[in-house]
Amino acid sequence: MNPANFRNISLGLRSIKIVANNEWRAFVHNKGLLLSMFMQPLITYGLLVMALNENLSAVHYAGLTLPYKQYALTGVLTFFMTTQMSQAMYRATVDKEYGLLAIKFTNGVQPWHYLAGMSFFPIIGLLFQSAILIVLGLLTGGVYNLLYLLLSLLVLIVSLEFWSTLGIILSTRISSYEQRDVIMTLIFSPISYAAPTLYVFSDNSPLIIKILNPLTYQLKALRAVAFGSFNLMEIVSAILISIAMIVLAQVILKRMPLSLAER
Repeated sequence: MNPANFRNISLGLRSIKIVANNEWRAFVHNKGLLLSMFMQPLITYGLLVMALNENLSAVHYAGLTLPYKQYALTGVLTFFMTTQMSQAMYRATVDKEYGLLAIKFTNGVQPWHYLAGMSFFPIIGLLFQSAILIVLGLLTGGVYNLLYLLLSLLVLIVSLEFWSTLGIILSTRISSYEQRDVIMTLIFSPISYAAPTLYVFSDNSPLIIKILNPLTYQLKALRAVAFGSFNLMEIVSAILISIAMIVLAQVILKRMPLSLAER
């Protein structure tokens, strides 16, 4: 029997549950990471945003006049979304380094099953941080409308699929955690600040930032729901960006060489 044929075996949807269960166990047993995730909303919103709110006037956005803290709260949500990409990269790098990716793919886990299961870690991390942020927002008047904000979390999760999938793709090209940290620091941290997370684009903002940053479109979709405008075009744009990244990842993972150990 040709060993390559094992790669075409599929366990079906059961494989998503297997991968996701492994990610859940990894999440709950990482106490240091949980503490770090707990502190990030307190620092980013509780200190930074609330301090800026004391010195900034109301923000005009999509025909609304909003307190700065309500506008910035949605931007902070996307900070957490992009940083969760680091967790996806970390978990996928572990799989690749120790040969777990090859074992999974040759034992019935198809690429899209793998992507779905591996998304579980960043999703629960994002929801954990979002819950803390929403509580802080409710206590400080930073929530525009609670129902709309909860609905916007659906857009946030869909957008997270773009970043977690991108992280998994990048993990196929890196071989160490140091490379992961360099990528996150030098490339994706600037992307977070180049989008209108904590500020509003002016008419003089560089066109390249407005058009080429996927986070800009995702923020527009998130705010379209969080502030009740429900602009369908903006919401669909965010969904299509994530779908395109998932399709690209499916192609790359299907063709990548498998190894039981990194050299």
